[in-house]
Amino acid sequence: MTTKELQPLNAIKNALALTVNLVAAIVFVSVTTVDWYVAGIVAAGSTLGGLLGSRYGRSLSPTALRGAIVAVGLLAMADLIARSW
Repeated sequence: MTTKELQPLNAIKNALALTVNLVAAIVFVSVTTVDWYVAGIVAAGSTLGGLLGSRYGRSLSPTALRGAIVAVGLLAMADLIARSW
């Protein structure tokens, strides 16, 4: 548990995720052939989602932000489980 506010912690988490994903992308591009059309669509969607998420994440109360994070996590988990069956 932490006493820090959720919004700055979420921003740090997003910055760390960006760093990890950039390193992974560099490694991936260096070892395989990339479909740049698909990569561009994923990049555009990720950028748009990050911009919208940061805009609305800052305006939500900590409780609402926590609820949104849990809801997205549960939906992603359910989707992964459903696809594995």
